[in-house]
Amino acid sequence: MILLSSYCFTRIFIKIMINYKYGIDLHKKNKNKIPEMGGIIPVLIASLVLIPLNPILSLVLLLVGGIGVYDDLFKLTPLKKLILLGLIGGIIGYMLFGFDPFKIIIMAIGVSISSNFTNMLAGFNGLEIGLGIISTFFLGLILLLNGEYSGFKLVMIFIASYMGFFLLNKFPAKVFPGDVGTLPIGAFLATIAIKYNLIFEYIIIMIPYIIDALLKYISAGVTKREDHTPTKLGEDGKLYVSGGYLSLPRIILKKHPMREYEIVIFIWSIGIFFGIVALLFGIISQK
Repeated sequence: MILLSSYCFTRIFIKIMINYKYGIDLHKKNKNKIPEMGGIIPVLIASLVLIPLNPILSLVLLLVGGIGVYDDLFKLTPLKKLILLGLIGGIIGYMLFGFDPFKIIIMAIGVSISSNFTNMLAGFNGLEIGLGIISTFFLGLILLLNGEYSGFKLVMIFIASYMGFFLLNKFPAKVFPGDVGTLPIGAFLATIAIKYNLIFEYIIIMIPYIIDALLKYISAGVTKREDHTPTKLGEDGKLYVSGGYLSLPRIILKKHPMREYEIVIFIWSIGIFFGIVALLFGIISQK
């Protein structure tokens, strides 16, 4: 029901938003106009369903989603975004753990950095939402393994909400998530990991995001990555990178040009690999 609601409301959103806020699908020959900010649908649905089960988690999604809406419309600077997300994390940390300075700081850092990571590894149809679902799914499996059935239920609600949207965001995309859709993924992952003491498993799951962020900061620093050489679509339908900043997808495409859906599947495979590693770590740590 959650998945179906997400899918149906996203279809309605597409018809409305195409007239107000859209982006250009740069990796297609016809350069279609694609509605943006579609991630507001799974965020709202997940938030509403989670209210009676875990109102704090629902609040995380709404607040971080709100930052995403503002960023999509008015563009926050990276520093302001980090600070605002950190403040939200600190508030949530206080609500979850009381006046525990260590936990509050961990939540502030976790929500801020994790949200930015899941927002940065993006740019290809279905990449960020698909990888977010994969990452959340493996964290959910670890919760299930640990007997945290209520936590697993929360994760499955989140996944179902995003899966309905994903069906319209996968290649070829009919809608883009916007920051409103990508930022809450990291916030959700960090909150679940800290709440259920799965920080090491969470870090392993986040390795693809960490690699991507490190490559970007090392190669581009804090400059605007839009100022660098973009990924180009070749006549053979493959994506080529000839220069500019580095990222996880771009460094792969430098060595092996691929079609858009192929690089997305490749990155998802990396996410699945580290998800399995995290799951194995969880099994071993129980012994």
